[in-house]
Amino acid sequence: MKKRSLTFLVSLGLLVVSIALIVALNVDFLKSAIGKNIQAYGYPSVFIFSFLADSVDQPIGPEVPASFAVIFGLDPLYIFGLSVFGSWIVSSINFYIGKRFLSKKIRGVCGRSSRNRVCNLFKKYGKAEILIASLTPVPYVSSCWAAGAFGMKFRDFFVFGMLARALRIGFFVNLVSYLV
Repeated sequence: MKKRSLTFLVSLGLLVVSIALIVALNVDFLKSAIGKNIQAYGYPSVFIFSFLADSVDQPIGPEVPASFAVIFGLDPLYIFGLSVFGSWIVSSINFYIGKRFLSKKIRGVCGRSSRNRVCNLFKKYGKAEILIASLTPVPYVSSCWAAGAFGMKFRDFFVFGMLARALRIGFFVNLVSYLV
């Protein structure tokens, strides 16, 4: 079971890194595509791009499509609500993925003593890790997976991850609406 779990985790890690690399290398193209689609389709595209931005670890967060929408003259309050709703849905899904699928894989790879150390480390600093990941450009999706995998309570994940992510989105929407 250990070898199979290790293979799964390595494959998942390589997939996430390759997607992040593809997005990072094509960030200008993606930003222009997001801008064009938001200009063409309006509010639904804000929700879709916010959902997609938090689906996979990559450098474009949900505040980017929200900022484009504000620049194109859409209502900042609706933009904030749609961006937060899209981010919260996919954050909950990622938390559940970590809880349902990755916790067994982590137990399979780590031995008892190392898992206990890692679990104790996450229990001690997990809230701070989720808070930092939700407010900064640190990979947020893998933090959601880790929160679920290491058994963080959803209430704590909501407060330190999802509400903090909403504050980040709100900050950028307000900043862009003030500057425009």
